[in-house]
Amino acid sequence: MFTSALHRAGHDVSPCVRTSFDELVIETFDGTNHVPMTVVTDPPGLRPMDWIMLAVKSFDTAGTARRLAALCDERTTVDVLRNGAEETDDVQALAPQSTVVPTLVYIQAERLAPGHVRHGYGNRLDVPAGPVADRPSRLFQGGGTEIRPQQDLVTAAWRKLMLNAAANPLTALTLHRTKVMDDGMIRRLAEGLMRETQVVAEVFGARLTGADVWQTLDFMKEFSDGTARRCCTAGSRATPWSGKLNG
Repeated sequence: MFTSALHRAGHDVSPCVRTSFDELVIETFDGTNHVPMTVVTDPPGLRPMDWIMLAVKSFDTAGTARRLAALCDERTTVDVLRNGAEETDDVQALAPQSTVVPTLVYIQAERLAPGHVRHGYGNRLDVPAGPVADRPSRLFQGGGTEIRPQQDLVTAAWRKLMLNAAANPLTALTLHRTKVMDDGMIRRLAEGLMRETQVVAEVFGARLTGADVWQTLDFMKEFSDGTARRCCTAGSRATPWSGKLNG
């Protein structure tokens, strides 16, 4: 999704992936977009880039070592798109000369096949406030992605983890989309999981309160209702969409 946004913003973008594809296909409620791309699958011959969006799970970070070694130098900024509260020291170790920026992802999208993505809801990145936030704001200008600076990224990261700690396991265990949160019992269970996350977060310095729990529950309902409304207005494209918020 962010590859497509950067392309719309007028940048030369090269996805560095495991499985090659000829074009990026983005399904949305409004239709399907086809974005031509030059895809890279092998590090040899790569040159350092100005900007890298690193979108892998934490346990896959070590597997990016050869690519980052080829793509990074002292001029490179690496945006680490993660949803947990981990530090980015592991990425900094793989790109010691580069600027590494922790980034939170608020987007609902599903990978259907290599280069084929279904976008449901949301299109936002949260970054640390200050000068570091100015560059991604300019980078994505005109691409449709909202860049939101956070004065306290630690608290913001735990707030996002609070959302995932409830929504992801409960939708997986019940085999239902986020609409399942309308069930009173499931909502109470989600609240309990969020309050447990809040307690752990406070130990790690996050400033979360009961108000954050309620706001996150409301956000989850707003997300579910918004997706449902858009599905209802999408005609024949009104297929069920995943409730998972990730990058």
